[in-house]
Amino acid sequence: MNPLQISLIAVAIVVVAAIVLYNWFQERKYRKQSREMFASQQDVLLDAQQGAESDATRIEPYLDAPPIHAEHPVPDTSLTHARTEPAASASMDPSPITYQADIAALREPHVQSRPAPATATAQPESVPVADELPASPADPMIDFEIRLHTADAVPGSAMGELIERSPNNGKPVYWWGYSHLAGGWEEIASWREDAYAEIVIALQLADRNGAVGEDQLVQLCTQARQLASRFNGVAECPDIPSALQRANALDLFCVDVDVLIGLNVVSRDNAVFSGARISELAQRAGMVLAVDGVYQCRNAANEVIYSLCNHESAPFTASATAPFSTHGVTLLFDLPRVADGLVAFDRMTALAYQISEQLGGQLVDDNIRPLTQAGIDKIRMQLDQIYQRMQARGIPGGSERALRLFN
Repeated sequence: MNPLQISLIAVAIVVVAAIVLYNWFQERKYRKQSREMFASQQDVLLDAQQGAESDATRIEPYLDAPPIHAEHPVPDTSLTHARTEPAASASMDPSPITYQADIAALREPHVQSRPAPATATAQPESVPVADELPASPADPMIDFEIRLHTADAVPGSAMGELIERSPNNGKPVYWWGYSHLAGGWEEIASWREDAYAEIVIALQLADRNGAVGEDQLVQLCTQARQLASRFNGVAECPDIPSALQRANALDLFCVDVDVLIGLNVVSRDNAVFSGARISELAQRAGMVLAVDGVYQCRNAANEVIYSLCNHESAPFTASATAPFSTHGVTLLFDLPRVADGLVAFDRMTALAYQISEQLGGQLVDDNIRPLTQAGIDKIRMQLDQIYQRMQARGIPGGSERALRLFN
């Protein structure tokens, strides 16, 4: 080994040793500074009253909570909410400008003060706290529910623009506020003068257009937090990845049971059916002509049970002067939207047989093949299986939940 190599090795050893010593010195210096910095720091969140007991309650910081100003006094009553960590109250003397407030007091329902009328208005004996409120109208199975708790009640006009934009952003969004005077949840409208300290925003996770997207969930959570911050409150948004998984699973199930049954009655030997005769049979069966030229059979709730439309492109018309004829008609049954679906299917099938007999036609499937009673029985059995699956999933056919999902 020549002298140059020996010199390079020696220099490298010296450099490495210098680096190690420098790092050790820096680490020792920072540790000393850290001990000095944190050794005797006072916890500013502890009770600020002089002479407080040694077991003074600590108020934990809360994310997204805006500062509370003196012009919006908050009661120091300690409240908790089921979806958050419990927070204890601590009594403090407010400064002339701002003061520390128990963040749990943000959850106390607050109604904006209004000038007292000449005649006293009856007020509720007690205002329920957040934990005592009744369940919101949101559906936990199909909705993404955001809760807002504010110290200053939010007027409906402050939410008007967000509510009006909701239908254009994708899935349906529902807004509810808790009215202490009415003692229940009510739909929020921008034209109302009411204000709410407890608000629920519910975003539907799926419909016939598919599952909700991540962008809409993120956007709605951002808007909710901004709104809550404006009125000294907090917004509780569920976990978005979990919500997306729920939405996709719900959408897959809905796609699997979303079945539309069609029974066709066509003429024989290229003959035609009289439009007047079809209208007579439909009306005799209790059907009403809708504006789109389709006869509909509706239940007591005004929901469509099944419909009768022209097998060809032209719609039915109520005009008695316009001649109308067709080579066939189709009866349609939207399975998931119908309660007591098997009974409704039997009624529709009976009407199909009646039209076929009265007009001299034949009952066929979508491939224009004759549909026998055995074929009808097979369809009915499949419908029964689908309805049982929907019932087991908690989405009975024709229920409010099903009507929202299959819309």
